[in-house]
Amino acid sequence: MNDAAIALFAKAPLAGRVKTRLVPPLTHEDAARVARASLEDTARFIVPEVAAPWTLFLDGEADAAMQGLAEETGLSILPQEGPELGARLKAAFRALRERGARRVLAIGSDSPTLDPVRIQEGIESLGVCDMALGPSEDGGYYLIGTSGSHESIFDGIPWGSASAAAVTLERARAAGLEVRLLAPWYDLDDPASLRRAYETARPESALCKVLEGLKEKLDLVSRPASDSRFPA
Repeated sequence: MNDAAIALFAKAPLAGRVKTRLVPPLTHEDAARVARASLEDTARFIVPEVAAPWTLFLDGEADAAMQGLAEETGLSILPQEGPELGARLKAAFRALRERGARRVLAIGSDSPTLDPVRIQEGIESLGVCDMALGPSEDGGYYLIGTSGSHESIFDGIPWGSASAAAVTLERARAAGLEVRLLAPWYDLDDPASLRRAYETARPESALCKVLEGLKEKLDLVSRPASDSRFPA
């Protein structure tokens, strides 16, 4: 993985700035706790499983807890640069290429239950194709990567819409890029996705603990004390 690098995109988990689509039934403070737990689980359970340098590109200031998490998990932190997501992705990809990476991937912190194997597949795909894309079920994507400088694919994308992945794919193919599509996954962006994550998240995860405290608001069904789906 000497030529691969991964950008982890996240917002500083401040009430009123993150996960606002979860309000209601959650409060802005609840939503911020979900966002922080999601980032924490991504850093603790996904980052160590993929042997490539990771950089957290953060929108906002890193507080003491986030700085401690970065030190614990080996993440370096850089600010997101640009007025909108496309410009910020372009800046991040260029920054990692300037450090010597040929294969650059970006994932968000909204899919903390993602199997790290998907990211590994993305890295390996970039050894034989120009772009890897992991679509999310809401029409966006949880992963995008390119081999070589193809940052123009981020121009003019309807970010936050149900067509973001489709438009990105169209732009890539129009540019003659060979694309590998990964299996779809989901983001934490509505109560249904939180219920889904609660059923599959590790019992020791930060997200599981946060959701335990939000069971009534999210109408979550209690998990059995001993769940055979998880190792002892």
